[in-house]
Amino acid sequence: MRAIKRLNKAISLEIILLAGFAVFFIRAAATGSVSLYVHPRVVPFIIFAAIAMLIIALVRVGDLFRSRHDGRKALPLIFFIIPLVMAFTIPPQSFDSTTGTLGDIRLSSEAKEVAPQSDKPLEEGVPPGDEQDVETAPARSTLVMDTENYAQCLGDVSADLESSIGMPIEILGFVYHDEQFKADEFVTARLMMVCCAADMQPVGFLCRYDGAETLKSDSWITVNGVIGKTEFNGETIPYVKVDHIDEAQKPDQDYIYPY
Repeated sequence: MRAIKRLNKAISLEIILLAGFAVFFIRAAATGSVSLYVHPRVVPFIIFAAIAMLIIALVRVGDLFRSRHDGRKALPLIFFIIPLVMAFTIPPQSFDSTTGTLGDIRLSSEAKEVAPQSDKPLEEGVPPGDEQDVETAPARSTLVMDTENYAQCLGDVSADLESSIGMPIEILGFVYHDEQFKADEFVTARLMMVCCAADMQPVGFLCRYDGAETLKSDSWITVNGVIGKTEFNGETIPYVKVDHIDEAQKPDQDYIYPY
């Protein structure tokens, strides 16, 4: 009588894991939740990886009844079940200032590296000075910082701070408080992602406002004010002298990207 072939447990588990992760990646890309964890430019590679996993899983089906005594063990593969189950059971969630893995806040002089300087020069400002009286600056067009140009504006203003002094500015972001700030200071921040969630970092301009302590952390606001310059931790940085603040809706795209 012909012997009945037994199912190879290791290969069976391997196929389940490959197919499971492939389905998760494709679902995340289809729903857009993948953008919470990786830069949009990485998404095509994730889709490619998912397709490759499915192909490998199909190829491995032919080995399902291969001898169980091939040196492969199913036990090490079991540990991959845990992240797979977590991937399907834990709902995707955007980061905020309370996320423990975020880097330190990036304010200004360092921010000149977050984006290449625009080819369009900033308008000439008032003569330079330390914490200059920005209220005496001549009338200028308002620099509006939103999701599309936030990183670019950070880079432009920091690279040409002297010319930016006195420029009216409008910023959409969330309230970020830090122990190193004074009572009247906060940052209208955005979370910047270079590659993935592992390098997420809050960035923005320091703002000065008499009611800063009353602003709720992570609440979304629109700040209107004027750009000045000041000293912070031994460095000269831009800051915003706040004129008024309005409540704002959280944008569909939480994060900003330097490129």
